[in-house]
Amino acid sequence: MFNLIKMNLYRMSRAVSTWVMAIVAVLFGIMQFSSLKLMLDDPLNMFDGSGTQMLGYTVLNGVRTVATFLQNSNVLIILAIFVVMFTNAEHKCGFDKNIIGITKHKWKQTLARWISAVIGMTALIILGYSVMLGLSALFIDNFAFGSVAAMFKALGLMYLSAVTFSAIFFFFTTLFNNSVGGVVSSLIISLGILNLFELILDLLVKKIVSDPKVLPTDFFYDAVFINFNLEDLAVKTTMIFVVTSVIYIVLALGGSMMLQQRRDVK
Repeated sequence: MFNLIKMNLYRMSRAVSTWVMAIVAVLFGIMQFSSLKLMLDDPLNMFDGSGTQMLGYTVLNGVRTVATFLQNSNVLIILAIFVVMFTNAEHKCGFDKNIIGITKHKWKQTLARWISAVIGMTALIILGYSVMLGLSALFIDNFAFGSVAAMFKALGLMYLSAVTFSAIFFFFTTLFNNSVGGVVSSLIISLGILNLFELILDLLVKKIVSDPKVLPTDFFYDAVFINFNLEDLAVKTTMIFVVTSVIYIVLALGGSMMLQQRRDVK
């Protein structure tokens, strides 16, 4: 398993696409900082004090930088493209045929591939978020770290959500066995298109049941992620989010390994 991960990471480090995605992550971090700088400090007098009203706060702290960067559909798109490109490269380049085809335990390569994708994804997150956080701390006047413990708690929860989404993106790429199916499925989730369908289901349930205790959006991970409030981390809410994330990781990763184990390598 360890050798498989090492091989995957070696291939990842040599891929041009990996470095392109790293540059994209850095640019996105700079873009997020720039938008916050314009809204909070308004150096160009574009908003005349209304920027903070649109943001909903006047002071940027650690938790809010986490929410701005990681709880963002654009970050999900970057991570989705990275995971899909890395996962599909093994199919396209014949790596599966040469390595997986000679072992009975094909699920091990699937697990190693996902772990490698998570490691690469983690590097992108650290890179992009560090750029945004560093620039914000240096150049935004209304910046204060606030509670460092709260920032790292928020960072840990959003990182868990990123890992969960990586497992979901990984599953769809494995399911369709090509980049097109993986990218389309991942973008539908990342752009919130699926959430519109889920909201319609909620309305139908509310029409049928006067006061429903449970709604469809309680079970779809993209809706759980969108509705999760990092500034109101009650114990019960946090535990539900963590348990839901772990369930999705187990189901998505387990499904990917089962598909690979039963599939003939071509």
